[in-house]
Amino acid sequence: MSQDDGAVEKVRQAVKDRALYLALLYRSFSRELPPEKAEKLAREAIHEYGRFKGSRDGGKITPREWVEGHVARGAGAVFESRILIEDDRCEQQMTYCPLMEAWKELGCTPEEIDLLCDIAMEVDRGRAAYHGIQCEIAERMGKGDSFCRLILSKP
Repeated sequence: MSQDDGAVEKVRQAVKDRALYLALLYRSFSRELPPEKAEKLAREAIHEYGRFKGSRDGGKITPREWVEGHVARGAGAVFESRILIEDDRCEQQMTYCPLMEAWKELGCTPEEIDLLCDIAMEVDRGRAAYHGIQCEIAERMGKGDSFCRLILSKP
């Protein structure tokens, strides 16, 4: 295992920890609130986290800068990403998801994984909203697709 492989594994573990926090918080809140209310609040919180992350990007970014940053920060390796760049449109195709691995290890049902995956994607939706980028999540491993496909484009 190279040093880079070790770093990727450490980041994957950190992402898995965040996935576990989300799942356990959601389950806990769902015991006290109607599930649709717990879902709404979870989505709002994760979306706001995405907007916060966007504010830390050092100014407004373009779809191209988004995907290039994804690779430069090492997230491309963490999520085993393929990147497609066009003039006004970019895609991230992620073929590995540490969040899903964590949810499977926790014993989440396929339905829980689908819901938690879509809630977790609010971070991308919030970050895109902050930057004024259109964000389409065309495919998600959490709902059974073979990879996650995030399409970013200029409005």
